[in-house]
Amino acid sequence: MSTIQSFFHTDPGQKRANNEDFVGAKEPTDRRELKRSGRLYVVADGLGGHQFGERASRYAVETLLRLYYEAPQIPPEKRLRDIIQQVNQNLVAARRELASGEKIATTIVAAVLREDTVQVANVGDSRAYLLRDGELHQVTRDHSFVGEMLRAGAVTEEEAMQSPYRNRLTRSVGGSDGALEVDVTPPIPLRPGDLILLCTDGLTQYAASQDLLAAASYGTPRQIVERLIHFANARGGSDNITVSAIQFGKRTAPRKSLPSWKALAAAGAAALTLILLAFFGLRFAGKFALLAPASTRASTPAFTASPLPTFTPALAASPSPTFTLTSTSEPVSDPAALPTSTLTLTPEPTFTVTLPTTDAALSPEITASMLPTGTIVDCKYTVRSGDTVWKLAQRFGVRPEQIYRENGRLENKDQIYAGEVLIISDTTGQACLDAGGESLPSSTIP
Repeated sequence: MSTIQSFFHTDPGQKRANNEDFVGAKEPTDRRELKRSGRLYVVADGLGGHQFGERASRYAVETLLRLYYEAPQIPPEKRLRDIIQQVNQNLVAARRELASGEKIATTIVAAVLREDTVQVANVGDSRAYLLRDGELHQVTRDHSFVGEMLRAGAVTEEEAMQSPYRNRLTRSVGGSDGALEVDVTPPIPLRPGDLILLCTDGLTQYAASQDLLAAASYGTPRQIVERLIHFANARGGSDNITVSAIQFGKRTAPRKSLPSWKALAAAGAAALTLILLAFFGLRFAGKFALLAPASTRASTPAFTASPLPTFTPALAASPSPTFTLTSTSEPVSDPAALPTSTLTLTPEPTFTVTLPTTDAALSPEITASMLPTGTIVDCKYTVRSGDTVWKLAQRFGVRPEQIYRENGRLENKDQIYAGEVLIISDTTGQACLDAGGESLPSSTIP
């Protein structure tokens, strides 16, 4: 099994004296417990202002971390959903004891890494991302008015980040008197090098997808978390900022697209021509030089080979900055009492990030770009934010019934999630290539 590295941190930001975010994780060392329940990572963003938001987020995280491991016989998906719904009921009951109009609620996003899969649950606008092969996929959906508008295509990502309604949630833990709907993804297969990010909107209100991708594409989980928190603080830090990064296996540079077979043949022919010209040119030049007068042979060579060009990298990587961060928090003896928490942080230094450049070596595997455009293939495709089964069917020129998960099943075609892998059967090699998919041998669907 691939090794897993993780790091998380929460920061009050530049404008707020208190921190309503809370973050935690449990990584069992017992092999049996690890196999049955996996590793659990949780991030929450409290709502309701000073003290109440703090208490709600801390209670939600610590209750989920405790109760999840007390029921290993229950499937992880049901455990996550049931515990979050129970936390919601407890916070609703606590709210009834408060003065009229006061809130005590929280967002929550949790990730379970079990064997070689990840399963994510969320309520609210705290997010989970999957970074794979140089591409960033948002796994969760924001439960907010602006999130609904973005999914409907009414606003762009940039407009959503600037909207005055971006903090208006349609769903929160503690904000629903009735049955709370909890989004839980199916298990998403992981590949070595995958990175999972959990974060609150204190980061995503400043960082668009390309910013997150640039900051998370290199470094250790700790370096990535500190870099992202610094990014949000440098742009204003108007809210608390929390990030958790989980690295699955060893990271490698993303493989670049292979050239087509025609381009490879043309390049090979050109290289062979240059070699032959250089070889025979030198031989003929030497013979002609021997026939020339001695003075000419000594002063004017008939052929001079040009030196081979040298290449230097365009960018040099700056050394990684070092940080000193300390935090303290008092333990909770009774989560039901919703105690307050204290967090102390040392200031972070400012620094400039220079992205390193990497060139991945070509591998001889066959890709869709090498196939004739009319070839019928099965296409392996990673779902992106905004994709639906019907959009994919139109894009690949197939019927929805020809779209499957890797295990051959896709019962509910209304629920596909960014980051999971689908198989589109009997599409063309060109459609697979255009969509950024990977062609597979035919008849790969169970």
